[in-house]
Amino acid sequence: MWKNIYPKSWGKLFERYCDTYLPERKREICRRANEEYRKLLTQMPDLGGKENGMAENMATWFTLVAFYEASDHAINGPAFQIIHGWHIDSLRFLGKLVDGNKQQWPYRLFEKIYDKYERQLREHRARGEWKDSWEIKINPEHRTEGYSFYLIGCPIARHAKEHGYEEMLPYLCKTDHSLAHVLHTKLIRT
Repeated sequence: MWKNIYPKSWGKLFERYCDTYLPERKREICRRANEEYRKLLTQMPDLGGKENGMAENMATWFTLVAFYEASDHAINGPAFQIIHGWHIDSLRFLGKLVDGNKQQWPYRLFEKIYDKYERQLREHRARGEWKDSWEIKINPEHRTEGYSFYLIGCPIARHAKEHGYEEMLPYLCKTDHSLAHVLHTKLIRT
């Protein structure tokens, strides 16, 4: 058996999809996905690695692309919706703890996390690092409902456009809205 290098958290969900919908091809798809993921890592932009909490989003994207290619596009956008649904199901307990319709602390927590990220980004960019990472502007319109931010520059979108995966982007971008729904929050992302 080979050692998988794609992230275990998402990898298990993609493997589950293979078990459910492509059982006769699972072994070959996972082997090929591992090879594809390894190739994709050579295309990793300067995001800062594990120090940048946002960089994990690129690993999720690369896992999606790796399984998409390894399955000869059988694991496509609609398949990813099923896979992401399983991911969201594992997070539904959060909806019992967080109600963004009634509580303001989740918004303050998100703002604190993203404020910290913005500070880190500025510091690293001043040193010539994290050149390709996301830039985020928190609630630039001063909205009072929901959680609002502008996403300026997205390495995932850039990678998708450069490598012909644009049709997969909407499926990945929907994931943030699904999590917001679980938390009973309104996400406003431009």
